[in-house]
Amino acid sequence: MNSLTRLYRSYRVGSAALRLWSMYKVPDLARRAVGREPRAGEALDPVNERASEILLGLAFDLRGVIIKMCQAIATRSDRFPPSFIERLKQCHDAVPARSFDLIKARVEAELGKPLSEAFAEFSEEPIASASLAQVHAARLHDGTEVAVKVQYPDIEEIVTTDLQNMRRACWLYEKIDSQPLELMPLLEELATHLSYELDFEREANSADRVRELFADNPRVKVPGIHRELSSKRVLTMEMVRGIKITEREQIEAAGLHPKQVLQDLMHIFVHMIMADGFFQADPHPGNLMVTEDGQIIVLDFGLSKELPEGFGLGLFELMFSMMTLNEAAMIRAFRELGFETKTGDSTTFIAIARRMMRRSDTGRFEGEFTEEMTDELFDAIREDPVVSVPSDFVLVGRVFALLSGIAHSLGYRANILQAMGAGAPA
Repeated sequence: MNSLTRLYRSYRVGSAALRLWSMYKVPDLARRAVGREPRAGEALDPVNERASEILLGLAFDLRGVIIKMCQAIATRSDRFPPSFIERLKQCHDAVPARSFDLIKARVEAELGKPLSEAFAEFSEEPIASASLAQVHAARLHDGTEVAVKVQYPDIEEIVTTDLQNMRRACWLYEKIDSQPLELMPLLEELATHLSYELDFEREANSADRVRELFADNPRVKVPGIHRELSSKRVLTMEMVRGIKITEREQIEAAGLHPKQVLQDLMHIFVHMIMADGFFQADPHPGNLMVTEDGQIIVLDFGLSKELPEGFGLGLFELMFSMMTLNEAAMIRAFRELGFETKTGDSTTFIAIARRMMRRSDTGRFEGEFTEEMTDELFDAIREDPVVSVPSDFVLVGRVFALLSGIAHSLGYRANILQAMGAGAPA
């Protein structure tokens, strides 16, 4: 990256930050000057819409880590308004591919040999492209089909530059604003996740760990890694093909029952989260497939997380207490999971749980964390004095909300408690 490009990125991030701060703060300062209350609630909806448009435009212009930032915002319903979440979801699908010449040079530099020596065939058109890397189909000299994930050549420098720019913007914002949002912890969380996703050796190790976890379960498929053709920035994997997990008609046409497919899928993620404490944290439909013989294929272990000891037990206690309406157990579970309040008032947790359970027909938890329930949780958190929401809980909540959406596309419900009691699928 040359100095002019670096300067342009700094300018774009700085000017966007200033514009956003002005949109939210300047009108409220003017209102206070004449004795009026600051805007709140629905009065901020038009501002939130414009702000989300600015962020989306910034992401499409700069790509790289800015897209990752917007993707991260789109998962944090506990901190950001619904308009941000809805609009910035587009960042998951709007990443154009890089040129083949750049990709070819990257692979050859990483593997230390010409592309033709490493692979018998290597498709110039990617089969997928994302914010940090893109994937190409290839064939080894022995005829084996593989998928090669290649990190963009300049992405590490882009990440470093953009994180520095965002840290400066957050530091300045916290200095000049008397009541700033706590953005720096979110930025550091993003930096941590980016460090995971930029390390393909870690991703390979994560895939191996999950594959070993399900070694005795023939209904789970994690693609194998070709270590001799992989590095920290290039990942060569077994090529796998299947039906997208949400394609109910294709699943039924293959002679599979969607209910069994869902049961197997739920068992995989419940076992990772509740039993093993290590999970793939991005189960969107593009990362999940089912083969014609019923194997569930799990892809992309770039964002895999180790959960704190006891997290699974705390999550189970929260679900069981919400099902049995045991308020004392609810409070204990929230605290064990790492939730904190500014005042230490435990009634906040009861109010949050009640709002979540309102989304159920029976007024109690019935085994499914729907997207509506998690949205209600995060709405309550934004309104009540919760000062700390554990990022692990946010990721796990997002996982179960995504699984709930997949389940509804298949015509069923994603019941976590049933998946826990089912054991390994038959």
